[in-house]
Amino acid sequence: MNNAPKKMGVRRLTLLTTVNMMGSGIILLPANLAQVGTISVLSWLVTTAGATALAYAFARAGTFSNHDGGMGGYAEYAHGKSGNFMTNYTYFVSLLIANVAIALATVGYGSDLLGFSLGRWTTVIATVSVLWLATVLTFGGARRSGTISSVTVWGVIIPVLTLSVVGWLFFSPSRYSGAWNPHGYALFHGISASIAVTLFAFLGLESACANMGAVENPK
Repeated sequence: MNNAPKKMGVRRLTLLTTVNMMGSGIILLPANLAQVGTISVLSWLVTTAGATALAYAFARAGTFSNHDGGMGGYAEYAHGKSGNFMTNYTYFVSLLIANVAIALATVGYGSDLLGFSLGRWTTVIATVSVLWLATVLTFGGARRSGTISSVTVWGVIIPVLTLSVVGWLFFSPSRYSGAWNPHGYALFHGISASIAVTLFAFLGLESACANMGAVENPK
């Protein structure tokens, strides 16, 4: 009988976080941030500071709380079972919306790559199929999901590293500065116009750190 723990360790959680952040960032962010301009790089600085503070708070909560269940367990410690329910429910709704958006973007990118023209209902069917495929891959439990992430993460890292290195050969400072603020936004307006989009990319970081305390609770 196999008594190996089914929880993910720090390495697998790190890989899963990387996949979540890089996947949502590469699929959804470029086109949305391009509409604002390169001034959106400032929103990354604000979002990074806020996400780091939240991640640290979740990590510390995991070391002090004996409750399982990540964010729901932390809320239960202070507010009882009703706090656990509300936290997990609202988190579920946010993930439901985000996953549908990512699946729809995947179908859109895939149809362009393969040269298919999808109608309204075929897009719906393809999006639902992508969601079910992702769901089926998690049936093996947390460790199976971590194993899959350790493989698929290279499908994201390799293109990003390639673009990060080769892209500098085609970088144009004049083009970058010319696209800094094409709409003439004020500084605060320019940051706020893109910060909601950059914040979405950090959802994977917050979810992984929120559950990090369940991996190896020191208590």
